[in-house]
Formats: sequence, structure tokens, C-alpha cells
Amino acid sequence: MNNKFENLRAERDIEHYPVKSEANYAGLWKQIALGIVVGYTTLSVLGFVAAMLWMKLATSGLQLQVPG
Repeated sequence: MNNKFENLRAERDIEHYPVKSEANYAGLWKQIALGIVVGYTTLSVLGFVAAMLWMKLATSGLQLQVPG
């Protein structure tokens, strides 16, 4: 005969408080730093390309003559 109370344990055997992990945000600072570095690099490259295109357009109508 199957007893309904076979699998019961005493209260002292059960953990009442789950173990908290203190390292939830351990790698967050690395992700933030990487985002700043990658973002800065990307914006710098895009700014350089935009400046070069602007300079090319700005100087395309100029003609330089050397006095001889």
C-alpha cells in the first residue's frame, strides 16, 4: 500500500532562504566599457570619413595656380 506521507521531510531539512548570488552584475562594467570604446571608435571613424568627404567637396571647385 502506498503511503501519502512517504516523501515528507522534516522542516529543518528544507532551505528556507535561497542562496543569493552576489555576482549578478559582475561583468556589467566590462560591457559598459566595451560599449564606450566601440562607440567612440565608430563615431571617430565616421567623423573622419565625413570630414574627408566635406574637404573633397569643398576643394573640388578650387583651382590653385603657382605664380611662375
